[in-house]
Amino acid sequence: MSPPGSQAGAIAFRAARWSIVEIGTRYVIQFAVTAVLARLLSPDAFGLLAMVLIFTAIGAIFIDSGSGAALIQKQSTTADEETTVFVVNVLVSLIAGLMLFACAGVIANFFNQPELVSLCRFMALIFPLNGLAVVPDALLTQQMRFNVRAQVEFGSAMTASTVALVLAWRGYGAWSLAWQAVVSIGARAVLLLVITGWRPRGRFRPRALWSIWSFGGFMLLAGLIDTGYTRLQALLVGRFFAARELGFYTMAQNTQQVPTSLAAALLNRLGLPLFSSLRHDPTLLRRAVRGSLSMSMFIFVPLVTMLSLFAVPVVVLVFGPRWQATGPILAILALGALPWPSHVLNVSLLNALGHPRLVLRNEVIKKSLAIALLLAACPFGIVAIAWSTVAASVFAMGINMHYSGKFLGYGTSSQLRDMAAIVLGTLVTAALAYVVYLAMQRSLVALLAGLLVGAAVYLLLAWRTSHPALVDLLRLARPQRGGIQ
Repeated sequence: MSPPGSQAGAIAFRAARWSIVEIGTRYVIQFAVTAVLARLLSPDAFGLLAMVLIFTAIGAIFIDSGSGAALIQKQSTTADEETTVFVVNVLVSLIAGLMLFACAGVIANFFNQPELVSLCRFMALIFPLNGLAVVPDALLTQQMRFNVRAQVEFGSAMTASTVALVLAWRGYGAWSLAWQAVVSIGARAVLLLVITGWRPRGRFRPRALWSIWSFGGFMLLAGLIDTGYTRLQALLVGRFFAARELGFYTMAQNTQQVPTSLAAALLNRLGLPLFSSLRHDPTLLRRAVRGSLSMSMFIFVPLVTMLSLFAVPVVVLVFGPRWQATGPILAILALGALPWPSHVLNVSLLNALGHPRLVLRNEVIKKSLAIALLLAACPFGIVAIAWSTVAASVFAMGINMHYSGKFLGYGTSSQLRDMAAIVLGTLVTAALAYVVYLAMQRSLVALLAGLLVGAAVYLLLAWRTSHPALVDLLRLARPQRGGIQ
């Protein structure tokens, strides 16, 4: 990141603090609630909801249409642009909701699950509620007002979690998960509009729409391809296997996505506005990208490595013994997630530099191979499907790094060199943690002891070598004068 004495660096550090509070709190709440729900509900219930989420996730990308990211990237927007985006998002969200409602029967027949008819029609409410939130959410990120976002996310997460837990306890099965999704989106939209006070005060202008669409259209297509690939995994598992197996795979995906979604949310939140503000100064921009990558990989790589190494005991501990089949799938998916901060930051860099067309082209190339691998793996079972995501992730990392080198001079060799110490330290500490776990006979105490030993050794090695990521993290944790805006 930029030097701590610079204005950009100070803003980034303040924003990072609030983003960590907001996103971290939200994901901790969600993960804790999921752990409780996993003990109250069967894998079949999670599998049923996953079938609906295939379509709501794709619809959500259409609603945003890349317009949220476009508003952030512009750094300064007019009332007409904001109102135009709001009107389009609301109209698209209503159309998406009606389409899901109308197609509920077809979806239920495809999966041979009659209960999906009513679930799909109820979940269609997600679309119009989400359409109300896109613009105020994007403006908060554009302005780096993450303290306000923290209030919104905490309030919506707590409200939805309370509803889901009460319904699950009373035996509502998959419906408790459906209500959680709808209440979460609805509460978030209401809180964003109330707390920010944003209203569509401009006029609908087709020209304003084009200025947003020229950037956001490529973001839309790239987002559709990425989300489509992720949901295709669930579609194939749900179509060719039972709802129970999809429940296991979905739980593995959701668990793996706790660190990856947290990292993506935080890095996208900070990366795009920060990189956009520095795009005219290549030296500061390179420093910001390098610091962001180093700091995020420093935290992410050991965390996900430990998740992969101890996947089975973690699943049994958190979700209960009946979810044990999730463990081997999670271990593989976690390996594929290791380069995730690199993916996010390199793509954010290209978007900040104004190359959404290139981002789209790269996404087509990456996901074409990923889908080919996925389809080839499908006949060999769920484990093979999971391994296909690992191969796709490695391929994607190479493409993303290549273009950062082309535009900023910070490419594959430079990024891998910066990651080398992190990977080496992670391998050493993971080996020590596993030895402790085995030596103490694989008990719960052994698991905790292994994780603590690994964390202590990793931090000690970083401190002894004065790793720059640790220095930045300590600076981030240190209180700064002037408060947080």
